[in-house]
Amino acid sequence: MRTNLYLCASIFTASIGAPVVSQAQASQELADPTSAATTPAPAFTSTSLVKLGTGLTRGLTIGGYRGTALPVVLGVERQLTPAWAAYANVSSAWRVGARTAAPEAGRNAIVTELGVDAGARYYYHQEKRRAEGRAHGPFVGNYLAAQATTSFTPFYAPRLHHEVTALSVLWGTQHRVGGHGLLDAYLGAGLETRRMGLTSYQGLRLAPHLEAGIKISLVH
Repeated sequence: MRTNLYLCASIFTASIGAPVVSQAQASQELADPTSAATTPAPAFTSTSLVKLGTGLTRGLTIGGYRGTALPVVLGVERQLTPAWAAYANVSSAWRVGARTAAPEAGRNAIVTELGVDAGARYYYHQEKRRAEGRAHGPFVGNYLAAQATTSFTPFYAPRLHHEVTALSVLWGTQHRVGGHGLLDAYLGAGLETRRMGLTSYQGLRLAPHLEAGIKISLVH
């Protein structure tokens, strides 16, 4: 009889204690969110993109004073955050035709223009593009940019003369083309200081500046 009484008491105690332990354990898990299984967000890793391209961009000329020249642009773009990137380009225009309208000393110039630009880009709506299944990620998508530009021209080869310096705000879109191609199209405006006088320096003129281009590049 006593044994049965002890057995009943043990069963009763166990039935009461189990919910209490479960409730205490649940409360502890809620208080300590690290105990739940979570997937950590991937750490940001900065990457760089090297570009070599040409297209409808600064340096392209057909006839006239500069003759016919094709632009070649070497650039690098560095990702600073998932949305921000800094970039710099060195552009050149290579003569492929005669410069009959240029001063005699400059007619044999092979490079008809040299330029440098640098700036920062903000690739916007990256999360929206990802959610919609559109191309996204480093160096891909629509962007806003602030850019500084300066260029030089060999009026009398081989000496280079400063021609224009400009500050611009751009809107553009950049997309991958295949495995090693890149298409970059942009349009913007700003202010420029332009050299006055071809044969002699006559000061600088402040004027509006238009920046537009379509570049196709090989990237690494």
